Amino acid sequence: MVKTTKRARKFTAKGGAKGMLEKGTITKKGKLRSNKRKKADPAAIAIAQATEKRKAEQQRAENDKERTEQDFTSESNLGDLDLDSFLKTVADDQDNESEDGSQEEDVAMDEEASDSEDEEVELDSDDEDIEAVEAGMKAELEKLAENDPDFHEYLQQNESSLLDFHNEMGEMGGDDEEDDDMEEAGDEEDESAEDEEPKSKDVLVDAKVLKAMEYGAFESHGVKPLRKLIAAYVSACHMSDAQDQDEDGTGRLRINNSKKYLIESSTVFDKLMVTCLSKIHEELHFHLLGKGATVEGGDDSDDEQEADNVEETSSDEIDVNKPINPKKFLKAHRWSDLKMSIQSFIKATLHLMSEAKESKLLSFIIKSLGNYFPYLGAFPRLGKALLKTLTSKWASTSDASEQYQSVRVNAFLRIRQLALTQPFPFIELCLKSTYLAYAKASKFANAATVTSLLPQLTFMGNCVVELYSLDFASSYQHAFVYIRQLALHLRSALQKKTPETFRIVYCWQFMHCLKLWTAVLAASSGKAGDGDDESALMRSLIYPLVEITFGVAKLIPSTRHLPLRLHCVRYLQQLAAASETFIPTTSILLEVFDLREISLSPKRVKKRSSDVRGVRLPLILKLPKEDTLRTAEQLDACLGETFLLLNREVDLYKYSAGIPEFSVRICQRLRKFAKQTKNGKFRAYARGCIELCEKSSRSAIIARTKLEEAPKDIKHLEILRPSNTPTMKERYEMAIAKERRLEVASQPELSKAAVSKSKKAQENMEVKDSGEEKEEKKKEAPIKKPRARYDEQALNNTEALEEDDEVQEGINWSDSESESD
Repeated sequence: MVKTTKRARKFTAKGGAKGMLEKGTITKKGKLRSNKRKKADPAAIAIAQATEKRKAEQQRAENDKERTEQDFTSESNLGDLDLDSFLKTVADDQDNESEDGSQEEDVAMDEEASDSEDEEVELDSDDEDIEAVEAGMKAELEKLAENDPDFHEYLQQNESSLLDFHNEMGEMGGDDEEDDDMEEAGDEEDESAEDEEPKSKDVLVDAKVLKAMEYGAFESHGVKPLRKLIAAYVSACHMSDAQDQDEDGTGRLRINNSKKYLIESSTVFDKLMVTCLSKIHEELHFHLLGKGATVEGGDDSDDEQEADNVEETSSDEIDVNKPINPKKFLKAHRWSDLKMSIQSFIKATLHLMSEAKESKLLSFIIKSLGNYFPYLGAFPRLGKALLKTLTSKWASTSDASEQYQSVRVNAFLRIRQLALTQPFPFIELCLKSTYLAYAKASKFANAATVTSLLPQLTFMGNCVVELYSLDFASSYQHAFVYIRQLALHLRSALQKKTPETFRIVYCWQFMHCLKLWTAVLAASSGKAGDGDDESALMRSLIYPLVEITFGVAKLIPSTRHLPLRLHCVRYLQQLAAASETFIPTTSILLEVFDLREISLSPKRVKKRSSDVRGVRLPLILKLPKEDTLRTAEQLDACLGETFLLLNREVDLYKYSAGIPEFSVRICQRLRKFAKQTKNGKFRAYARGCIELCEKSSRSAIIARTKLEEAPKDIKHLEILRPSNTPTMKERYEMAIAKERRLEVASQPELSKAAVSKSKKAQENMEVKDSGEEKEEKKKEAPIKKPRARYDEQALNNTEALEEDDEVQEGINWSDSESESD
């Protein structure tokens, strides 16, 4: 017998072929009939679902009504109702009464049903009659007191606010109700009384309250008094905020927190600021890192304990310049209590720094803030905000006075402290922010701002050099990126050769950045072969920086840009001296003698410049268009700088084994120049440089005979330097110091007669401004006399003969004297 399959049995159970024919699944010929289902209409489905939902809600409402008819705790019986449901019942009754006899607008109410929340009813104050609601509510309460006195007594004991319905509705009213009440005389009297006395939550901080806070925080080591003191300090820091002042003009400080502190006395304000900035860090150290970290150092209760019964603060002081792991704070017993207070204290101090304008106040705040830097590790965002504020104060150009200079110094010290105390990535933020601030300020440092911005930029550059000497690994990454940025600007100028690209390179901002990176690499790169890996990283950036400097010097080989090329030579010599590397710059310097303007005789200019010091090359990048390098002042400045740099070049490499061959080209070109020039001063400069080259060559030739190494085996640059002579870097620093002394000595100074004359002129101007015109005319009468009288006074002036000579001793002026032809 053949075994039937499961499919066959299932087909037989459904009636076989006869059943399929009746059902319509197959045709009479035995073929399957495709069952094409009709697509349902979405609109019909939505209507059906809405109908079923409405029917279900109606059925559920009927069931709830039948179940609660006999229940005392239902809404109809007013049993065990909360405030929202109770008010809802009253509003529903009032709506039912007003529907039949009036045509007023209905109250818009949105009901949302949920399992875990009670129904909330929003009443529209414009459409409801508040007085009618109050009258109905009073009637319901009287009826409730008569029908159910026990429940009424329960409300009086537990929910007494429900019975005082008039006051409750007054509080729930909107702004329109408050405006109406302000018109009444009784409310005005209440408000005037509130103005005279502070609210219950306000605390007026006077001398007694401040003394009590100090005693509880510093003597008893209490946490609550310390937090109150910090809260008062936060209020004082926000005193200048206009949004925190009372709108009624009381002038009292209001802070948006649970308890508001009011400060009216300037003496209390000053004492509070000084106390908090100078002493709170000691208590934080006691509670988080001292004895209070493991043992309770104070009582949390409001009652203050005696100082004798409290443990003394730990004598060990933390080093504010060393980092502290934030995990140590988590082990402290009071960290959870003081965390938010520390955060609010630092935020308030930042706000105070941004609002303060006086230099002394800013210096005190910034200097005192350094004691709280060890706690910034737990608040990374505050550290970034603090760095931003300090950088703005350090790079501010709004105030060029000497008093504000102390603010800049303290701000940089705090930035350096942040770089040392905060976790590792933070030092990169310090390096980036300081360099960008320097680059932004260097855009406007030129000859016009020599007395204001240029000294400040020099100070900022020294600060950046100091920061980049802290961590060479991080400094290398940032220096590489920013030096590469300078190289990209130079490449764009070489490829496009447009005035816009040339202007990007030949500007003060680019040159100051180039000068800065020269100083950074000169300070951080050591000698070759020192074995310091981090120093070797910075030393590897010398080569790309040298290539950039040579590219800038040769970008536009015109006569006008001769001062810029001399700036580049100075940067290259500084790098060579600091790293003891051979970086020849004679090719740039000897090109100066090939200029056509050098061989021409200078022009006579009728109008002299008002600056008696002539052309100052350190303050210019290019010469003027008219009479470029044709005036005597320009020739003296440019050729004098060229010979100075040539002498320094020979002095740097005079102990090198290749100095005889190196000086050959210099001597040949200078001899040719000495024969061509007609100026005796320039001829003397050339002969002096030739003598220096010959002297160094003779001594080097004698010293080379004593060497045991072959020329190809020599790896040290100053192989011929005796042991007791200064190094290459030391000789360069000595030459720079001598140059600065000469520059100061060459600047003219006003005599005593000129100073007294300027003082008299200033006094006359003050008298004129004060309005005393008659007396001013009498004083100015002798001044308006003929000029011959001034010559007589100058001849009779014997005090000028007794003045000291302004020229310093020990300066050789022989090179500046001109020789006769």
